[in-house]
Amino acid sequence: MGQCCTAGSRTFVQSKIYDEFVERSIEKANSRIIGDPFDLTTEHGPQIDDIQYKQVLRYIDIGKSEGAKMVTGGGRYGKKGFYIQPTVFKDVQDDMTIAKEEIFGPVMQILKFDTMEEVCERANKTQYGLAASIFTKDIDKALTLVKNIQSGTVW
Repeated sequence: MGQCCTAGSRTFVQSKIYDEFVERSIEKANSRIIGDPFDLTTEHGPQIDDIQYKQVLRYIDIGKSEGAKMVTGGGRYGKKGFYIQPTVFKDVQDDMTIAKEEIFGPVMQILKFDTMEEVCERANKTQYGLAASIFTKDIDKALTLVKNIQSGTVW
């Protein structure tokens, strides 16, 4: 139990696996167990308060208005509490607000990239840079990214 103060705001996915990744992300978001954070089966709890709840919903609206394609979620979950449906956006561009600001809510932004050089350059265009995660089967790609991404922590 607990929380970590990082907000994985951007998910960069290589072009050749982008569509499959988006589909699997939709499936995962739709299968999340939402509920009481003290229930050990819960995977997704509520926002901390009404202010954060409204802030996350505002970011979702901004994402839609700026042209990102919301492919699942995007609204309230249930009738009480500060629960928000797990939300996935695709076709997100670097200049969109949801790609530039940390949302601190159940919102995934998926961005497409082609080359390692491109993703490093784009990943480093952030005012935060506190943490980064890399998922790959290719250790050489992982090491290249770790060396070139400017972040406080890379795991």
